[in-house]
Amino acid sequence: MRLSEERIAVVARLICNRLLDEELVDLEIGESDFVNLVEGLIVRDFKIEDEIDEEATTFVLKNKPNLEEGSTEWKIELERKKEEFSIARGYQAF
Repeated sequence: MRLSEERIAVVARLICNRLLDEELVDLEIGESDFVNLVEGLIVRDFKIEDEIDEEATTFVLKNKPNLEEGSTEWKIELERKKEEFSIARGYQAF
C-alpha cells in the first residue's frame, strides 16, 4: 500500500474533521465509527489499486518478456495495462 496504517488513520481523521467542520455530513453514528468507515474505504481502495498493479505486472512479465523491466517501454506498457484493468473493474484512480 502507498500509505502506512498510521498515515491512513491520520488522513481519514482529517477528511472526517473537514466534512464535519464544513457541515457536509449529518452523522447518525458516532464520530469514531465514521472515521473507521472512512479508513476502511481508503484501505479498500488501496487494496484494489495494489491488485491492479500486481495483475498488470504479472501480465507484462508473462506476455512481454522482451521488455527490460524498468525501461521506458516497460513503464508505458505497465501503465497501459493498469489502465485497461482499472477500466475492466470500473475502478477510477485519482
